[in-house]
Amino acid sequence: MNNAIIINQIIILAILVAIGILATKLKVITEGTKKGIADIVFDITLPLLIITTFAKIDMNPDILRNSGLVFLFAYVALAIMYLAGDLSSLIMGLKGNQRAVMINHHMFGNIVFLGFPLMDSLFPGGEGLLYAAVFHLASNSVMWTFGVWVFLKGKGGKRNEVWKNMLNPNTIAFFLGLIIMFFNLKLPDLLFEPLHGLGRATIYLSMLYIGAMLVQTHVRGILKKPHVFVLSFNKLLLVPFVLSMVINLSTYLFFPEFGDIAKKVVLLEAAMPCMATIVVMAHKFGSDDKLATENVFMSTVFSIFTIPLVYWGLSMMDKLFAGIFG
Repeated sequence: MNNAIIINQIIILAILVAIGILATKLKVITEGTKKGIADIVFDITLPLLIITTFAKIDMNPDILRNSGLVFLFAYVALAIMYLAGDLSSLIMGLKGNQRAVMINHHMFGNIVFLGFPLMDSLFPGGEGLLYAAVFHLASNSVMWTFGVWVFLKGKGGKRNEVWKNMLNPNTIAFFLGLIIMFFNLKLPDLLFEPLHGLGRATIYLSMLYIGAMLVQTHVRGILKKPHVFVLSFNKLLLVPFVLSMVINLSTYLFFPEFGDIAKKVVLLEAAMPCMATIVVMAHKFGSDDKLATENVFMSTVFSIFTIPLVYWGLSMMDKLFAGIFG
């Protein structure tokens, strides 16, 4: 049942990408259209998605403890993923834009477009989606600061240029979302509904953009790039395994109150394939969006098999640590 939910979400994304490919082949999406889609996502729909996602989080006392631990372990996950990306890039001799894309794609996965509906389906009742949103909060705090810096540093931007470009609609939306969440401000429905609906269009527009990019991507060319496969292995299997060991050990030694659902959400979100938004960001910041598209394509294909494996592995890891510390 859970595997069917996972595969269903991936198929939905594949259909959207296929529409983007077809539209590009039929010349409905041109180079100008593609640039327009990237600009709309980056400057309009994604900022609105960030704000409205934060606006929905109700940090009441009952879930504050678990949410705090999810937030903490999300940063631990990001640190491990950064190390994996940085070391892999160093070993494979990647530099400049390629290194920037590899590091960012190691760190940031498809935690919204695939992760949110997946957590909501696996853990019905809202708790899973709440912790996924908290993980997203931590991820955003790094992506729209350090992640942007990595891209701009990768193309050799000057220090003043780097800091200037870090102030963009998404970083502004991130800090605005923080204010809304921490002060428990409620947007009126008349305002929230259109903003949230437009923000959710990010998934469709991003998939169309990736489909348009894939028209220029040759699978044979991807097969000649070992770093794309190293990224998928690291992100989908190695990092979730290492993170699982860290979280389980920490849970049994220091945080025995950490909830099972919260723990599984962190580990599954860390095991998501490469984030589609990184493709748009790579384009926006003059990085290697072609490589980013290849990363999304291959990691998403592999995730059909790895996410069910990770989900099964979580139960095995729980039994292992229960036997050791029980």
